[in-house]
Amino acid sequence: MNTSVILNGEQIERSIRRMAWEIVERNFEETELIFAGIDGRGMELMQRLVVIINEIAPNLKVESLCIRLHKDLPWEKSVSYEPDLTDDLISKPIIVVDDVLNSGKTMLYALQPMLKKPTKRITTVALIERSHKRYPLIGDVVGLRLSTSSHEHVRVVLDKGVEKVYLE
Repeated sequence: MNTSVILNGEQIERSIRRMAWEIVERNFEETELIFAGIDGRGMELMQRLVVIINEIAPNLKVESLCIRLHKDLPWEKSVSYEPDLTDDLISKPIIVVDDVLNSGKTMLYALQPMLKKPTKRITTVALIERSHKRYPLIGDVVGLRLSTSSHEHVRVVLDKGVEKVYLE
């Protein structure tokens, strides 16, 4: 298997910082945002975005949720949120974060419970967006858009000291 490094640690950090600024700019009139990270690397990315947003917009109140779902078979188990998705939370802009937006399946299933209530606004965020959509979903804030073949795989590693995005 041939593996290429697409982004190194410095490039990842720069992308995340740029994404944080874009989120703040898109929400400049807001006083509060709800961040919902998809369990795993989506949560890791969300936490890093929140740290940067707290630095650049200290008056912006940020709350966080973890979205739990079975990524391979999301239709078999219900999606859950920690803490629960309340009417108070849903009335604020929601930023849904994952590491890679590939076919759109994981993000689409993560969004479904939110769509059962009237939401103020939902923004989708991903470090990497691939061009192999099976569902009509695009990333609103994206670190890097990639055109790859369907048999290639994108792997994101966000561990300190070994941060890289690989194309395998």
